[in-house]
Formats: sequence, structure tokens, C-alpha cells
Amino acid sequence: MLDYSTPSTDRLLLRDQWETWIRGFADWKIFLTLTFRDEVTRDQAEHLFRFLVQVMNQELYGNHYVRIVGHSYFSYVAGFEHQKRGALHMHVLVDQPIKFQLVHSIWQTVAGYAWIEPVKDLDRAVAYVSKYVVKDGDLVVWKQKKFKLPSFVPMWFSASK
Repeated sequence: MLDYSTPSTDRLLLRDQWETWIRGFADWKIFLTLTFRDEVTRDQAEHLFRFLVQVMNQELYGNHYVRIVGHSYFSYVAGFEHQKRGALHMHVLVDQPIKFQLVHSIWQTVAGYAWIEPVKDLDRAVAYVSKYVVKDGDLVVWKQKKFKLPSFVPMWFSASK
């Protein structure tokens, strides 16, 4: 955790180091912003995000996806931040195609609103996810280790590769 008494130059250096690490972590393709309708704790927010990841994996690989790809077929870095009103929301980078309609449907049902877009400006997306780490936020990361194409490659997956 960063001490706020640290000079701002040290915070900028720390932010630059986080950005460098995140940029090199995966080949980021998708940027998500996930909001919450209700006030949630940090643990509840992560639980809901992990549920979304589970549903996305089951959609593509079936109920036994863990045997095929592990925790997730995609790598991600999820940054948690508090909005001005105090509610949490998340910014997430993903390195594989995802089914936008599924994410919107699931997230709207269980949590709130999802905004999804392709990464057009990597530096800007990485900066957005990492800037809150030095402002009392934190990250959850997953590095996909054993990617395998699904047996049936859906149109949304192959179209975004």
C-alpha cells in the first residue's frame, strides 16, 4: 500500500512501473468497465467478477472448462477503484475475444452496467487500469497458461481474432 506522504514523483515512478508491468503481461485486446448498481464491498465485487469469468468460460468450453483451460481461457488484469460517490467499479483488460452480449446480459442481471470496447490505444487503457493502484486501489490478475481453441469456435470468437 502506498503511503500518501510519499512525494508525488515517487507515486509517478510507481505508476510508470505498474504500467510497464501490465503492458508486458499480455497482448490486451478488450477493455471493460464494470459498475455496480448497489454498494458492494471489495470482496463482493471480486466474487461477482469471478462469477462472470466462470460463466464466460462455461459458455465457450462447457462445465468442465477447468480441465481444458484452467481458471480462465483469457488473461486479465482487473483494477478496482472507488467512484466519487464512493461506490466501487472495475476496469478490466482481457487478452482474448469475449462474447459481448453474454457479458452485458450476465453483468446487468447480477451487478450493474458493463461497458466493453476493443483496446484502441494500449497506453491509455493500461494507464487507466493502473492509475488507481497508487491511489489506494488494487488489481486482480490472471495469466492464462494453457490456451486451447474450443471444439466449436463460435462466430463471435473467430471474428475478433
